[in-house]
Amino acid sequence: MPDTRSRNLTAIAIFAGVFALLFIFHSHRFVATNDEGMILEPAQRMLSGARPYVDFFGYMSPGSYWIQAQVYRVFGVAMWTSRVVVMFDLSLECALVFWIVARVASRRAAVAAVLIFAGFQIADPSYVTSAHRWDSAALALAGVAAGLSEWKWRWLASGALLAAATWCTPALALVGGAVVLFLAIRERGGLAPFAAGIATVSIPAVAALGWTGTFGAFLKQLAWLRTNYAAVNVMPYGSIIGGYRALFEGSANAAEAAVRAVLVLGVALPAILPVAAVGLFALRGRRRDLELLTLAAVAITATVFPRADVAHLMFIEALPLVVCVAALTRFPRAGAALAMAGVVLAGIFGMNFFTTLRGTEMVASPIGELRVASQQAPDLAGLFAKVRPRQGLFVYPYMPIVYVATQTTNPTRFSYLAPGMMTEREASEALDELRASPPEWVLYMKLSREEFLRVFPHATGLDWHFASLEEWLDANYAPVEPAVSLWGYRLCRRNGAVGEKAVKGL
Repeated sequence: MPDTRSRNLTAIAIFAGVFALLFIFHSHRFVATNDEGMILEPAQRMLSGARPYVDFFGYMSPGSYWIQAQVYRVFGVAMWTSRVVVMFDLSLECALVFWIVARVASRRAAVAAVLIFAGFQIADPSYVTSAHRWDSAALALAGVAAGLSEWKWRWLASGALLAAATWCTPALALVGGAVVLFLAIRERGGLAPFAAGIATVSIPAVAALGWTGTFGAFLKQLAWLRTNYAAVNVMPYGSIIGGYRALFEGSANAAEAAVRAVLVLGVALPAILPVAAVGLFALRGRRRDLELLTLAAVAITATVFPRADVAHLMFIEALPLVVCVAALTRFPRAGAALAMAGVVLAGIFGMNFFTTLRGTEMVASPIGELRVASQQAPDLAGLFAKVRPRQGLFVYPYMPIVYVATQTTNPTRFSYLAPGMMTEREASEALDELRASPPEWVLYMKLSREEFLRVFPHATGLDWHFASLEEWLDANYAPVEPAVSLWGYRLCRRNGAVGEKAVKGL
């Protein structure tokens, strides 16, 4: 069998295998995160004709909304359809990591690369959840891989894929810029088809926004993000929430501290790889394929700023990893030793994905059976028993995945209200909507300043709560008994007089 065909078939098999594994073990697993519902709840609104940026607050560019809404439209709203996009993204990235390394280095190195990549990516089940950065990272990796192929239309495909990535995460335009720089130096004949590829995706996208009357609102949202995102989300390169020192607290002896140090190395790997990629490229010497990969790796690393913590660096880990593995093949002994260590460490991390399944159980929900942590199962079942589909529910400040899980109606235009990033203007809009149509239920967490600064340590000058909104919630909603508490949120029910207060405009 020709090497190219064998490589392609193996990559397809990897995609199918990873997707099957994720579908079996993860498609119904409910792991509550602050971010997952930020795509899912808006996508569900779009099924009924709601328009992003106009009818509801669209936090991000529309690419991921469009993808998820189309999945819901075709397959319906369920837990597995809420996960199918991220499962596709991770499976595609695993296949492409193998394909790229096998093409530019060796199949043996490619096997090591995909094992390392997959092990670390699945280590935390809460990480393998819907996010626009998953979509953009997978599309960007596919765009770079297209440029490495021998296909006649490779640069047209590369431009189209990188444009699609940018419509999911605007910062990914930097990777397109890196490819343009590479083409200007190495292959100027590819510039025109690359530009044509960008146009084939971007012109219809702009037309769709214009046709639905959302283009102007989308531009205003980009301006809003530019003003509000960085103020709260600054994180130093390679940092983790809580700091690395906390990972060593409680070490009983030097041996335990050494073990923890090795595990911390695995935690910090997403920050190590981009730096190592540049250094190894310099040692490896100039090669056309590594030049493209390294330029793209540097560019995609830059897209995580200003929040350049490990959690965000994980989304872009694939490109720096393939550069490191490919470059290390020039140093066989050192490369083999590092690859073996990486595979073992990735295996240790990856096992967490499976071992944590032991402490879970199934809970019936409006979107199908959910596999949840056993300690959360009673309260989650209590939530589904009390709060019924199509009832009004307001979740504050984060956790919009609850709207999808309960199939309730959010009376505001906001999937979430993040203190520090959102302003009093957004909070006042939400409060006006709540007064006009007070929901039956509120799932409410009273965020402390300490917790706010733990997650956003550089937001010391920002307010961590919306006082007027919270005063209204405290006055008009009371916790249910027996208590239903989830992830620090308490389920509350509307007081009998709140309807009258809303009519009076209080």
